[in-house]
Amino acid sequence: MKNNPRNLRHGRDRRAATKASGGFEVIYGRNAVLESLRAGKREFSEILVLPQHYDDLLEESGGVPVRIVQKPDMDRITSTINHQGIAARASVYRYADLKGLYPLPCIVLLDSVEDPQNLGSIIRTAHALADAGIIIPEHRSAPVSPAVLKASSGAAEYVKIARVKNLRTAAQDLKKIGFWIVGLEAGASKDISSAPVFEKIGIVLGGEDSGIRPVMASELDLLVGIPMKGSFNSLNVAQAAAIALYELVARVKKK
Repeated sequence: MKNNPRNLRHGRDRRAATKASGGFEVIYGRNAVLESLRAGKREFSEILVLPQHYDDLLEESGGVPVRIVQKPDMDRITSTINHQGIAARASVYRYADLKGLYPLPCIVLLDSVEDPQNLGSIIRTAHALADAGIIIPEHRSAPVSPAVLKASSGAAEYVKIARVKNLRTAAQDLKKIGFWIVGLEAGASKDISSAPVFEKIGIVLGGEDSGIRPVMASELDLLVGIPMKGSFNSLNVAQAAAIALYELVARVKKK
């Protein structure tokens, strides 16, 4: 994701929040923090930086207090060594309402994607290629955590992500308003390139180990696969998502 060059002080007032409903969490990573500031959806109490990043973050902070900490403290506060020297205390991530995704032409339904890195990568790709929404279930799924935000390079702040109790019910609701539900599975008999153009499409991707569960497969209008050469017949779910979003959405728009 490209950095927005505008100074954040020109946006709405993002000065320190004294209280945020639902509490605060520590987010980390340069793009994760900066894009969260730019998106303006969270309240911030403070930004934490290693000394070498102080001047840069002070300029971008939009009035949020910036505090210098040393690396051992940053490692402890973020519970990771992959913080890139920047973190912030911000209000917790707020999911979108499912109905808020209905106007979108493309929605990705993730059936049991439990790895935060995969979820973050899919969110980033969905935003970049298709401006798509995301639906994840409350159970058997990674939530939108600080690790996911970092893996998405901050894209999670812009993508509409709904978290639902029942993914199958969500798919049924989408079909009622005109969405075609297309699943992606290794070994499917139909090639993804043969899929017709859909005005509104829901793309279902299965979990890292289980694939699309039978209960979700029963809701599919179409099941397609990515043709592969040789004996290797599987891709990481995030890689498969990128191909699916390009083939079913991005490439179609170019025609």
